[in-house]
Amino acid sequence: MTAVTAFEELLCALEGAGLWSGISEDHKRALIRAVNSGEDVTWSAGGAWRADGEDLADGDVEAWLGSMARPLHDCGVELRVATVHSPFEEGSAGYSVRVNGTTLSLYAFTEDEPGVPATEDPWMDCSVAPAAEVNRLLEAAGSSCRVALFWPGGNDGFSVLGEQSVLGRACAGAVASGSWDCVIP
Repeated sequence: MTAVTAFEELLCALEGAGLWSGISEDHKRALIRAVNSGEDVTWSAGGAWRADGEDLADGDVEAWLGSMARPLHDCGVELRVATVHSPFEEGSAGYSVRVNGTTLSLYAFTEDEPGVPATEDPWMDCSVAPAAEVNRLLEAAGSSCRVALFWPGGNDGFSVLGEQSVLGRACAGAVASGSWDCVIP
């Protein structure tokens, strides 16, 4: 018998909650296989992306959110995202991105140690704050979809765009099983 990983349990929970309910069985199986093999995937008004907190804190927030643009458009959100201050620019004071005109100051560097974030958990901040802004945009657009984060702020971070009720059921399963952390910011 093959051991089931926590990630495979999560995929089963998402399927059981109805994440792919409007998708043909063949397409659903292909999406699940792709996600399970480490690929990011999208479908109409939905998607699943790796959200490694370390990579996000190292400047990947623009690329991560940018990969959500097409399914967010299906949800009524025209996403515009740009890095304002990269953490690796010479003389940078920290890391910030602009999402549809709103600047998110993800972290500043400490004055006495340039290059060291002056926050307790920059990985978490760079995962949760951008997802929360996307969720605010989805709500303002009248969409029932949201972004959920699983294992937020960690190297195994994973994000899913789907119906809020579906993601809520999957998160409730996380609480019940204790197998994964989940937040819908």
